[in-house]
Amino acid sequence: MKTQISEISPQVYARVVGILYLFTISAGIIAQMGISNGIVVVDDAATTASNILANRNLFQLGFTIYLLEMASQIAQTVIFYMLLKPAGRSVSLLALFFGLVGCIIKTVSRLFYIAPLLVLGEAHYLDVFTLDQLQALALLLLRVNDLAAGMALAFFGFSTLLNGFLIFRSTFLPRILGILSILGGFGWLTFLYPPLGNQLLPYILVIALIGSISQILWLLTKGVRVEQWKRLAGEST
Repeated sequence: MKTQISEISPQVYARVVGILYLFTISAGIIAQMGISNGIVVVDDAATTASNILANRNLFQLGFTIYLLEMASQIAQTVIFYMLLKPAGRSVSLLALFFGLVGCIIKTVSRLFYIAPLLVLGEAHYLDVFTLDQLQALALLLLRVNDLAAGMALAFFGFSTLLNGFLIFRSTFLPRILGILSILGGFGWLTFLYPPLGNQLLPYILVIALIGSISQILWLLTKGVRVEQWKRLAGEST
């Protein structure tokens, strides 16, 4: 029984990571592009506030999907660490920490996404503000949400770069996946200086999407080379 579990474990890790990775990306696209981008109008506080109030349930659904996205990404980050640990225990642990810090920052940022519902509510203590002030504050909170999410991308950049290095040096996953991950990591690191990251974002997204889809497809269809994974796992113990 122990032998059977040890043989199936790396493939289980690979499949689970692939599924979680796919769910994380899908949830993020739905919440951001399908919901948030259709409600929030950049630099137009009045229209944004009107859209939020007119689509309150949809806006709250976006918050729920954001949280599911982050729950999935946390699980993905931890299991990916378990998968890549044989390729380098110290580096994979460092990648895990960077990834989890990014997840924490991005999860906390979603408080600023949902906060406009409180600001635009009808609580009596908000009567000290004018309507224009409340609308401006709501948009400001949404901008903070975006800024914090961009901050998280920088930490994901470190994690993605290190994971790419581990994939490249491992013998149980194709090196091309590591190269694509390294390129994606460098892309996300541009958010260490947000103006640069925002300017290059369309190109970064293309590179990241190619790398992510390639990695997901490989993990779901091929998995890892079990013998090589077991050999490295044995050497690292």
